[in-house]
Amino acid sequence: MLEKKVLETIKKNNMLSFNDRILVGVSGGPDSVTLLKILLSFQQEYNLSIYIAHLNHMLRGKESDKDVEFVKNLAQGLNLPCEVESCNLTKIAQKKKLTLEEAAREYRYMFYFRTAEKFGANKIALGHNADDQVETVLMRFLRGSGLEGLMGIPPVRGKIIRPLIECTREEIEEYCQEHKIEYRIDSTNKEAIYFRNKIRLELLPLLAHEYNENIKNVILRLQIIISEISEYLQQKTELIFKEIAEAEIQGKVIIDLERLNSLPLVFKRRIIRKSIEVIIGNLNSISFAHNDEILRLIENQSGEKEIYLPNNLRIKKVYNQLIIYKNKIFKPHPIDKSTFWEYNLSVPGYTEIKPLGIKVETKILDFINVKTSLHYNREKSDSEFAELIDYNKVKHPLKLRNRRTGDRFYPLNMRGEKKVKDFFIDNKVPKSNRDLIPILVDGDGKIIWIVGMRLDERVKITSNTKKALHINIKTKNNLWYQFSKISVL
Repeated sequence: MLEKKVLETIKKNNMLSFNDRILVGVSGGPDSVTLLKILLSFQQEYNLSIYIAHLNHMLRGKESDKDVEFVKNLAQGLNLPCEVESCNLTKIAQKKKLTLEEAAREYRYMFYFRTAEKFGANKIALGHNADDQVETVLMRFLRGSGLEGLMGIPPVRGKIIRPLIECTREEIEEYCQEHKIEYRIDSTNKEAIYFRNKIRLELLPLLAHEYNENIKNVILRLQIIISEISEYLQQKTELIFKEIAEAEIQGKVIIDLERLNSLPLVFKRRIIRKSIEVIIGNLNSISFAHNDEILRLIENQSGEKEIYLPNNLRIKKVYNQLIIYKNKIFKPHPIDKSTFWEYNLSVPGYTEIKPLGIKVETKILDFINVKTSLHYNREKSDSEFAELIDYNKVKHPLKLRNRRTGDRFYPLNMRGEKKVKDFFIDNKVPKSNRDLIPILVDGDGKIIWIVGMRLDERVKITSNTKKALHINIKTKNNLWYQFSKISVL
């Protein structure tokens, strides 16, 4: 009994809840009409509110008009609310440069979601069946899909439910005949003019006749196995992603390369795909070849490389990190980073440096000692940095500037002098970002602090300190701070 089989599918996939409001997509064909009838048989048990939606693609002239009339009469006879809409699919496909199949699918789902919102429906029921599943898996296989594509049509995706997904077309047609259910036949289904129709009318009969008469069952079993494997891998990928990747609000993902490279290849690929999906919301424009290109970037031994992918996507390798972001995130710096810049600071006082997106506040503190100094956080937040220095060990005015050729300083807690260039290299600061990191210097040009990274040993607070200077720097996330935080802050 078909109702029993559909109910098992519904319960297994948690498709229905009590008091659900369901929009049913009804084309007029046997699948959608059967779906409507079966859902109506469950109406009392689940206290369902049911609505009908029909989209006229305007592809078959009078035949399409008769489909509209049929659905309207069906809704009226069942006393169900019905929404009908027409669209010129040919023009839509031409305008968007899509095939008719692609345009129909895209517009149809837009229509369903819009109509569901109008009726206040929380579920959208569609009439895809097991034969549709077989055709979809074959279509995707022939187009070169990966595991996710070969999972076929999901029984549930968000609001969408497909109660007939385990029922064959033959079972549905027998049900219609047994219950004397009228339906419409789309004449184009008998023409091998669309890819899906060619699969249905030509390839599947050939495979069944020449290779395996149970080919549909074989493909359905394969689809189930692939779905189970893919779901497991997806769950593992989510866990690994949380451990080795950081997705930032600004729109970039930073991956620990050492940990990524320790993974089996299957998870490397999946972490890459997951990261891209986080950034652009889908994987429609990302191919297997793109994934391979990123893997080659990861394997490259040089310090810093970048590749460009569709949708303004950038993949950047910076020492031990892989950064995935959209190009618009890293806007051109307002100051040409190939030139020098330098700004005087008010001490004590407040200085705003608009071109850099930096606000600097300085305070002179009297009678401070080592214990008191520990109350000041040196790194206050993601975009706010603070330091204490011995006020009497620097000459004024203090300045904030970018690096200069030959810059040297005495890094705190390290022995001896070090070139700033070597310090950046040791800390894996990208070469392209080094001119963006502010450096605090005194009137003699002595480096006091590489902001957010390291204080100079010569200006640290000691037990002999009489006055201290507290320096607080706040930054805007869309300027230099983003570049420095990639690897060192």
